[in-house]
Amino acid sequence: MNRALPIIDAINDWMGRIAGWLLIPLSFLVVFDVILRYVLNMPTIWVWDVGVQIQAAIVVLGGGYALLHKGHVSVDILIGKLSTRKRAALDTIMYLFLVGSVAVLLWRLSISAQYALSIKEHWTSTWAPVVYPLKVLIVVGVGALLLQAIAGWIRSILILVRGDEVAR
Repeated sequence: MNRALPIIDAINDWMGRIAGWLLIPLSFLVVFDVILRYVLNMPTIWVWDVGVQIQAAIVVLGGGYALLHKGHVSVDILIGKLSTRKRAALDTIMYLFLVGSVAVLLWRLSISAQYALSIKEHWTSTWAPVVYPLKVLIVVGVGALLLQAIAGWIRSILILVRGDEVAR
């Protein structure tokens, strides 16, 4: 347990940092498209599709990172007044719901990605890029989010049992 939790944290931290760097090519792509479309009157058929795929990668790879660094929305005004143990009890329950929900999501996404991979799925746009690599990446990102949720759940249980914070 002492080895697994930091490894999960490191994986999600690494994936989140990579996702952050994807904002640079996405920004350049949007500026490129705006210049071509509105300045030169030469719209593209591919920039939207690539932009959506990059944005999806940013979101899905950043989910576990945000959970690791407590970047998701919470009601701090309520939980801030709770003791460490009471907060851990609430977190244990909430992480259980999160783990269950993300596990079902991962299961369904895996089926979709497997099907997309088997038929070499393409988007139904004019440019029609392949979509199965993105669907596989989404499964990887949601899998990392699930691992981070499990790590958070374990940490909250350990706080309940030990009564103190568990190191990352």
